[in-house]
Amino acid sequence: MATDASRNIDIKLVIALSLIALTIFAVVYYTSHREITDPQVLIAKTVAASKDVKSYRFAISTNLSMPEGAVEMMSGVGSVDYQNKKIRTTVTAMNRSMEMIVVGDTAYVRESYGSWQTQNVSGYSSSIWESDQLAQQRSLLQNATNVTMQKEETGWVLDVIPDREEVIEQMNRTGLETIKEEELIDFSIEYWIEKNTYWITKIENKIELEMNIQGLVTLVKLNNSVKLYDYNKEVEIEAPI
Repeated sequence: MATDASRNIDIKLVIALSLIALTIFAVVYYTSHREITDPQVLIAKTVAASKDVKSYRFAISTNLSMPEGAVEMMSGVGSVDYQNKKIRTTVTAMNRSMEMIVVGDTAYVRESYGSWQTQNVSGYSSSIWESDQLAQQRSLLQNATNVTMQKEETGWVLDVIPDREEVIEQMNRTGLETIKEEELIDFSIEYWIEKNTYWITKIENKIELEMNIQGLVTLVKLNNSVKLYDYNKEVEIEAPI
């Protein structure tokens, strides 16, 4: 009788422990896979995912629109290898091209397929890694307060109106320091975020400015598109000389 009783207790204990394990698994699974409806939760997951990225490639284009018409200002491609501290970018603007390769503390730059020039960047290498595409987006997302989102089959589209001061700071970092704060009329960004990985696959931002051009206040629109792909795939970046 004692053996039967202990067997019954053991069976009940196993069943109870199994039910507890299933409950814990269900809670964990639900927490990890539940439908995201809060934009700030999506931002947190996207920022966290970007910090774990080892490498990626990108393509970028910028168009300028004015009352007289539109023109492509810039286009380019690049790759980033965080683990080995390497970057390569090729940009074409106004019929001129510029290539930059960073390997460790040395930058190699050339214009329009001319000779390579080298520069030691050890003194400000941290700023280089703070201004790559993903680092810039982390900064903008973490400071965003006006955010909406919509669900798509492959992920989400996040609509962000960033903090105005952060926008000015980012523009200064990218060489647009000549633009005055009062000239900035509107700024918005859309992020396409992949389901499961939370990787940013595309970014489109729109800037509207009122600038004094030859004595006339002119509405200028900048449309910038960035596609990010080949996350964590091997990239080959070598010093050119």
